[in-house]
Amino acid sequence: MIRFDNVHKAFGDNEVLRGFTLDVNEGETMVIIGFSGTGKSVAIKHIVGLLEPDEGSVHVDGVEVGSLTRRELYALRTKIGYVFQFAALFDSLTIGENVAMGLRKQGLLDENAIHERVREALELVDLDLSVETKLPAELSGGMRKRVGIARAIALRPKYLLYDEPTTGLDPVTSAIIDDLMLRMQRQLGVTGIVITHDMRSAYTVGTRIAMLYEGTVRQVGTVDEIKQTTDPIVRQFIEGRAEPGPVDAPLAQAPATRAG
Repeated sequence: MIRFDNVHKAFGDNEVLRGFTLDVNEGETMVIIGFSGTGKSVAIKHIVGLLEPDEGSVHVDGVEVGSLTRRELYALRTKIGYVFQFAALFDSLTIGENVAMGLRKQGLLDENAIHERVREALELVDLDLSVETKLPAELSGGMRKRVGIARAIALRPKYLLYDEPTTGLDPVTSAIIDDLMLRMQRQLGVTGIVITHDMRSAYTVGTRIAMLYEGTVRQVGTVDEIKQTTDPIVRQFIEGRAEPGPVDAPLAQAPATRAG
């Protein structure tokens, strides 16, 4: 599993995470929701060692990420696929070269095996193999997102981290990306963490949903538990309201639900 234990992280005077605690169980897809700037992306960057906590710890498969040597951290990263918000493809490289990048850096496969792995990954995300020789600028936004997923799964990771995978996409394309995330969980058995503002997507792909608010987990639960929540802050977010309505006002001081 992945475990965040009382993680604090500040940038100057801005304390983003203030005791963030959350367990992600093997085989599930945990969706993390929350208002902009609440630290969702900051949280998952700790998993791959891009950030280190000021206080607290992050464990992956029972190993504390912050205690790893550079070589051990690199080995951990080979088990984790990261799908960036805007795909983060290299414009000067072909699609095939983008997908193959991590495999070539590993240096474990010959070129024939890398080529086969690239084609396998593209097929898994329903991209025609003709895209292999195209440049990112020649593809639509939705197709670039799929390439980002293909690059992540080419390494055959145990974990997949998705940072706002449906941002900027139309509803039809967003639904296609949701279906891909579900398929990755079913076919590859990966454990996923999805950062999103899109509640339709969250309800579709999530095994559980956690809301990050003011640096801590406000509530975590199944899709049905989140849909039926009485917490006014969580309801405000999932209903897309600017502020709690009159009915919610008496509950405004409700205590935060602990992650469990």
